[in-house]
Amino acid sequence: MKKLLIVAAAALVASVACTKVETETTPEVEIGFQVATYLNQTKADADSHGHTSFISELAELGISSSQYFKSAAYIHAAQADGTVADPAAFFTAGTANVESINYDGSSTWKPAHPYYWPKSPLSSISFFSWYDYLDQVTPTVSGYTTDGATVTLAWADRTIALKDNVMYADAAYHYKKNDNGAQNHKLDGVTEGVPTLFHHALAKVRFTVKQNPMKQQDGTSSNYTFWDVTLSEVSLSSGTIKNNGKLSLTEASKTSVATQGSWTATTGTIWDAPTAAQTYLTANLGNASGGIFDTDVARGVDGSSNPVLLTADAQSLTGTNFMDNNYFTVLPQEIGNGVTLTFKYTIKTYYGTEAQYSAGTATLVSTETINVNDLGPAVGNYGAPYTDTGIQLNAITGAWDKWQMNHRYVYNIIINPVTAEIKYDPAVADWETEDTVDQTVPAA
Repeated sequence: MKKLLIVAAAALVASVACTKVETETTPEVEIGFQVATYLNQTKADADSHGHTSFISELAELGISSSQYFKSAAYIHAAQADGTVADPAAFFTAGTANVESINYDGSSTWKPAHPYYWPKSPLSSISFFSWYDYLDQVTPTVSGYTTDGATVTLAWADRTIALKDNVMYADAAYHYKKNDNGAQNHKLDGVTEGVPTLFHHALAKVRFTVKQNPMKQQDGTSSNYTFWDVTLSEVSLSSGTIKNNGKLSLTEASKTSVATQGSWTATTGTIWDAPTAAQTYLTANLGNASGGIFDTDVARGVDGSSNPVLLTADAQSLTGTNFMDNNYFTVLPQEIGNGVTLTFKYTIKTYYGTEAQYSAGTATLVSTETINVNDLGPAVGNYGAPYTDTGIQLNAITGAWDKWQMNHRYVYNIIINPVTAEIKYDPAVADWETEDTVDQTVPAA
């Protein structure tokens, strides 16, 4: 039995908030943001640098109006003696120096209150931007007391839902005007602004399943053995996946004009433990309505109780009620030993010609239901990755022991009814790359 594990983790990066700023004495030039969301992909046009629309990012959450992100700004103001003052809060009309940066629906991102670029060529403004779905937690920007100081962007305890999004942008230091340079992304009808590139702070996971083979010829005769396979009781283990934590990013602030920063994430690119008690996912982990595996194929039947068979093509196990492409979001974390996938699968074996099988008249040879938990030490003792509570995700040979920020993970399960062989094809890599590894799994 072989287990194929492909985990594709793609680094999805969103580029946001570009603002054009003119440093003229007259007229006043209002500060705006050019927002573009960035996903490395082959179809992206040259001007966007492979980035995609921030509007599309919000649409994944079902947001089609009141599109915004948040930003804090600091002014480096020219002084009478020719020096430049230390950074000082600039978005003072907002709450705690934070402004909503709103999209006008066609071509402009700008703060909820009007702000204007400074007049002196010595003055500049630095921006720190983020997005937090439903504004559940407002991160703090601290440490930016002098130019070149270490800055921290930090989220206090944050609970992550199965449909969620947290992003942070590369800081934009010492801008003096709405930029229209080569680094701008020019999406959503916007042509100029402060380049602001967002990165995802969460991870995404999804599961698929397929069957291989579907049939096997009996020597050179016209008869075949056919297998109809259905799933049931698909779920992830309750109380093992962390869903709250805190995140702190740091960097040495830049001193040169019109420069983007680069945040340093936590060790392992995962979130830290929360200050409050650690909590875990305990609901929506099964294939009931509203759950992670809310699909007919995961239940094995459709709404009319007709069987839903596995096919040679991968079908999604993960429900569509969370993120696009059947992903759900998770807190970036080490995958503990208790995180397991469990399910049952029923194999109906038929014998006959292809015409008989198509007509439903092939002979039913046997019906067998296998519980993957029975491959664990208490019954079958088939070894890793099987446990008495399912398939231990971090024990799959070649798999990963973490769900990291800005990555997405795909676990593709391949069931071989010939030998009761199950293959795993989890994917973790950049959004655009995949790693593949074969692993032999004992036949059930």
